[in-house]
Amino acid sequence: MRILMFADTGSVYVLNYLRWLTEKRPDYLIDVITPREKNVAIKNVREIVFLRNSVFGKIPKLRGLIRLKKNRNYIMQHESYDVCHIHFVSSYLSFLANTFAKKCNHIICSVWGSDFYRSSSSIRRLQERLYKISNVITFANEKSMMEFDEYYNKRYSSKLRICRFGLAPLEVLRDLELNQRECRKLLGLPEDSFIITVGYNNNPAQQHIKILNSIEKHKREIPKNVFLVLPMTYGATEEYRNTVRKHLEQHGFRYRIFDKFMPDEEMAMLRKASDLMIQVQITDQFSGSMQEHLYTENIVITGDWLPYGILDEKGVFMLKVSSVEEVGEKLVYALNNLDSLKEKCKKNPEIIWELSRWEKNIQSWIDIYEELLQRGQQ
Repeated sequence: MRILMFADTGSVYVLNYLRWLTEKRPDYLIDVITPREKNVAIKNVREIVFLRNSVFGKIPKLRGLIRLKKNRNYIMQHESYDVCHIHFVSSYLSFLANTFAKKCNHIICSVWGSDFYRSSSSIRRLQERLYKISNVITFANEKSMMEFDEYYNKRYSSKLRICRFGLAPLEVLRDLELNQRECRKLLGLPEDSFIITVGYNNNPAQQHIKILNSIEKHKREIPKNVFLVLPMTYGATEEYRNTVRKHLEQHGFRYRIFDKFMPDEEMAMLRKASDLMIQVQITDQFSGSMQEHLYTENIVITGDWLPYGILDEKGVFMLKVSSVEEVGEKLVYALNNLDSLKEKCKKNPEIIWELSRWEKNIQSWIDIYEELLQRGQQ
C-alpha cells in the first residue's frame, strides 16, 4: 500500500504513529509531507519537506502560494497513492482538494481538535472541501465527533470514526524504577513538598493566569508546602511565559517553570514527581499529558466541558470543575481529603494502560487502511 500523509513530524504523536505503523505493517510505503526539517529515520517512510520559511517569509500569502504549488507539483508528478491521510485539517490543504481527488484513491481526514474547535465559520467552509471528498473522518473522542456531526448537519455521519493515538510515555513510565522522591531529586524539585502541575505547555489556552488567580483567592487555606510546577516547553511565545512568571512572582507562589525540551524519561519523571495535576484548557481532544498523570496516580482536576467521556465510562477517577474560577476551591477540597482521594486514584493506572497503549490503538488505524484498500479492489 502506498500512503501519502500530511503531518507535522515535529509532533511526538506523529513520530510514534509512523514507528508503530511501519513496525506492524512493513509492507506500507509512506510519503510524509511536513513543514519541519527532516527528522524521521524510519524504514519505508520518505519525508518530503516544504518549509514554511523562505525568501518570501515576510509575504505570507506569496509564501503560501509557493508551498501549495510545490505540494501540487510533487503529488502530480508521482504515481497515484492508495490513501491520502491528512493529520490536522488545515484550511491551507483545502486548496489541494482537487489534486488529492485526482491522485489518491481514498482520503482520510483526522481531526485533531483545534482544527475544528478553534476554526471560524469561514475556515470551516474551506475545510469542508476536504470532508466532501474524504472516505473517512477520524476523531479521538465521541463528544468531538458528535459536535462535528451536528455542526455539519450530519452530512458526513457515515464517514465518522473514533481512532486514537497511543501514548509512548506510558511505556517509559511502566519501566521507570525511580520512586517519587528520587524523581524530584533528579529534576531539582523540593522533595518534601506537595507538588501541583499546572497545564502541560506554554499555550494561553491552558489558562495559566486564570488558574493562578483562582488559587490565589484561596491561598490562606492552602498549606505552605504547596509547590507549583509549570511545564512550558513548547507553544506560544517567550513573552507569554514571562507574563506567567511575573504573575507567579507577584503573588508569592513557590514554583518552577520548565522551559527547555524534556526527553521522554524526564517527562516521565515529572509525572511521577507530581501529586496533583490541573488540566482546564479551553478545548482538547484527549490529553496525553493528563493521561500520564492519571497513570502515575496523580489527583487530576479537570474541566467538565472537556470531552473525556471515555475516561468516565471506563471508571477513571478525576475531580471536575465547571469553570476555571472553581479550581482554587476544588484544590482546597483535594488537599483536605488527600487520603480518600489518593485511594480512589489507585484504579486509574491499569485503565489508562489498557485504553492508551500503542499496541492496542495502532490496530484501529490499520483496520481503516485495509478496509479502504479492499474497497478499491472490489
